[in-house]
Parts: sequence; structure tokens; C-alpha cells
Amino acid sequence: MIKSFLKKQILFLVIVFLYRFNRKLVIGKENLDKVDSFIVVSWHGKILGLMEFLKNKGYFALVSQSRDGDLIVDVAKKFGYNFFRGSSNRGGRSAMHSMNNFFSDRKSAKIVITPDGPTGPEHKAKPGAFLLSQKSGNPVVPIIVDVKKSWKFKNWHTFYLSRPFTKMKIVIGKPLYFDNSDSVEVGTKKIEESLNEIDRIASNHE
Repeated sequence: MIKSFLKKQILFLVIVFLYRFNRKLVIGKENLDKVDSFIVVSWHGKILGLMEFLKNKGYFALVSQSRDGDLIVDVAKKFGYNFFRGSSNRGGRSAMHSMNNFFSDRKSAKIVITPDGPTGPEHKAKPGAFLLSQKSGNPVVPIIVDVKKSWKFKNWHTFYLSRPFTKMKIVIGKPLYFDNSDSVEVGTKKIEESLNEIDRIASNHE
């Protein structure tokens, strides 16, 4: 138990050190300011920068019911997040029901989803964020946080870990709205294309 606690505490401190002192440039902040309740989407491989950027602002996040998900929850709690647990592989239907009720019960509600997580394929959106947006009537807001210098780790995707004191660009896309006539294919493609577009902008540090 002590080892587990120390591991989580060290991981939290490492993330703070690697991201909090970066030189930040935010593009599209007005896109967040114009909405009260919404679903943030971002690619799984760049989630640490997003975790730092949105810290302590009342966000909830959808996290898988896996052991890796347990670790993410324990660390992200220290950044002020709350959670729904589930994924396309396990617990997704129950989580979707809970998130939709969450939107219904609050005037201002903010949920973070990584549509290509937790198992990929990389940068291929699953339909969860689109379906939640369509059912709840709240928009999807794509956000990508990219660092100029990073360590890269390969598994089913490329996972980025910032090097210290580098440049960090946060790009917030325009809110995406859907209606009942939009198909799953059209909706997920729209989210995927929007994320890829702002990812290209965020990755350009010239």
C-alpha cells in the first residue's frame, strides 16, 4: 500500500514538474468561453498536457475500468478531476447513461473523453462522444495540447511525455453540434477530422 501511494505521488509530482513550468500558448480560448456544458475530446497520447491545462476547473472524465484506468484516476484526482468509469469494451453503456443524466441535472457540466482510447486504433474516433453529444444536446469541443520537445513511448499509440521547460501549445477547436439526423459515421468522422486539424496546428511550433 505504501509503495502504491508513493508511486502515485511521484507520478503526480513528475507530471507537475514536466508540464506546469512550460511556456504556454493558447489558441481558441473563446471557443470554450462561449459554452457552459460540453464534452471535451482529445487524443489519448496527448492527455497529460490536457490534464494539466484543465486542472481544478470542475471537469469530469471518462476513464476505463482497467488497472491502467485505476492509476489514471488516482493521479488525476490530485489535479481536481472527478470520473465516470467505462469504455467501449467494458461498462460503456452504464457510463453513457450516467453521463447523460449528469448533463440533465446540471446547468454547467464538463466531461473529458479520449475517443481513441483506451485501446485504439490511434486517432480513430469511437462513437461515444458523438452519441453523448447527440443525446444530451451539448457540443463537443476538441482540444489538443502539444509540446515542442517530448519523450515518445510506443505501444498501441504514441504517448507523449513533455521534456521540462519547453513550449506548449494548446489549440481549442470550435464547438461541434449534432442533431438527430446525423449518422454515427458522419458524427465520428466530424470529430476525428476536427481533432486531426487542430493537432496539425498544435504540432507546429515554428
